[in-house]
Amino acid sequence: MLSVFSAAPLFIILLLLLVPLLPIIAFSTSSDNNDINNNLQKVTTIATTISKEQSNNLIPYINPTHGIKIQYPSDWKLVERGDNGYHMLNVIVEFLQSRQNNYYNPNISASHNSLRLSIQDYNEFEDKQDNNMTSNQLQNIGNHRIGSIGISCPGFDLKSYIRNATLAGNHAYQIGFEYSYLGNNKKATEIWTVKDNKVYLIDYVANEQVYDITIPLVQKMIESFGIAI
Repeated sequence: MLSVFSAAPLFIILLLLLVPLLPIIAFSTSSDNNDINNNLQKVTTIATTISKEQSNNLIPYINPTHGIKIQYPSDWKLVERGDNGYHMLNVIVEFLQSRQNNYYNPNISASHNSLRLSIQDYNEFEDKQDNNMTSNQLQNIGNHRIGSIGISCPGFDLKSYIRNATLAGNHAYQIGFEYSYLGNNKKATEIWTVKDNKVYLIDYVANEQVYDITIPLVQKMIESFGIAI
């Protein structure tokens, strides 16, 4: 058995061998962390650049029939619809994001990364048999929308409910939620207001990665929305 004194020289030899390697080990760890941070910074920079470029290239969409206007990115595809293609909403126009999903289908709105603008009469959100109806039109629309989305969207998870939003200078309600589609995580926001008994509703839905990058741009689109007097 080695005594304490006989083991000491062996410990000293190992220490002498390891000390020169410590800066290399530390540098290697630091280098790996730097690579990760640099990659994350590059992704963030690219996403920010894309959003800024799109924000600088907003072009107007004007619909004289419905007396509305909104700005949208020039590289997004504009599709005028005028049908009940999304949760029974009367979609007037849809702006398709330039980056779509691998499961994108032009005939299935649930597969789109897009912003939609819908207009319909307020009475379509009324249920005469519902004793819980209130005089608050925005609240009634919210109840109707949450019920409709909850039924049709698997894993529906309401994340936010804002009751002091603004749309086209009018008092508005806005919700944020998540759900799944074909095993993909989706994020969405909806904002609505009522003017002259007409409901104006804007919704944006996208895969979560695309949503997180583009939501600042979408907010600019929402802010640009106007209703003719």
